[in-house]
Amino acid sequence: MNPTTPKSFLVAILLTALVLPGASWGQVWAPVPSPMPAPAPVPPPLPPGPGASILAEVEAIIYQFTNEIRVKHNFAPVARDPALEALARSHCQDMLQRRYFSHNTPEGLAPQDRVMPRYPYQIYRLGENIWKGFNQSLDNPPGLARVIVDGWMNSPGHRDNIFCPDFTHVGIGVAVVGRDIRATQLFANLRGSNPF
Repeated sequence: MNPTTPKSFLVAILLTALVLPGASWGQVWAPVPSPMPAPAPVPPPLPPGPGASILAEVEAIIYQFTNEIRVKHNFAPVARDPALEALARSHCQDMLQRRYFSHNTPEGLAPQDRVMPRYPYQIYRLGENIWKGFNQSLDNPPGLARVIVDGWMNSPGHRDNIFCPDFTHVGIGVAVVGRDIRATQLFANLRGSNPF
């Protein structure tokens, strides 16, 4: 092996966790009944491959680790929500297919724009964590899940989303193309009702 050839490495890029526009850290974001921009087209699902069941396992372990951390720090566990999971997976797939890494799509749609069509008046508060890694193996789902969750816990904004006592539900999505991986946690408080 050439000594200048890089070994397999992990690059985890963490964005500061997002609390939606219209809400600062101490405020509550509540939807208003106004025309919404058209949602971005949902990308077609990535073809199922040998890793599809492994990705579901990584998602489940991220969920487990997230609740273990919340309970250890005296926060109530969050429930899994299938609709939020589908939206989180879709965002991961979209980022991979269109080669971007952001809370906002290239068209400028923020997380609330992706979520609102599904939950027009139920969301009390919304937050999102995203992660990306390169040269990752799916051979060790618990190890990969630990790297992802530890990355979020080492970032103050992401940790704030994990520790937010207002969140009641989470959707976790993981997608992969080759050894390029994206993960999304989409947190929401679904106890809220339409205040209007």
